[in-house]
Amino acid sequence: MSDMLIRNVEPKLKAEIEDSARKSKRSLSREAKELLRLGLAAKKANNMKLGTWLFESVPPEFRGDDLVFEYRSEFPKPPDFE
Repeated sequence: MSDMLIRNVEPKLKAEIEDSARKSKRSLSREAKELLRLGLAAKKANNMKLGTWLFESVPPEFRGDDLVFEYRSEFPKPPDFE
């Protein structure tokens, strides 16, 4: 593990992170790491196409090409426009 020092953090920003850490019952350091992770994930998601974003949002152990969608009652007939 490596360390990172962030200088000149505005007091209001630090207070917001401390408040968020308190609410989520995490240490200040752990909360800051989680916020950095979320920020980077959001930035990455903004640069992705929708299909890629959806694919990446599913954990690898649940991915596959064998998805089955079940319709539990009789399948409705399509409308007739005549």
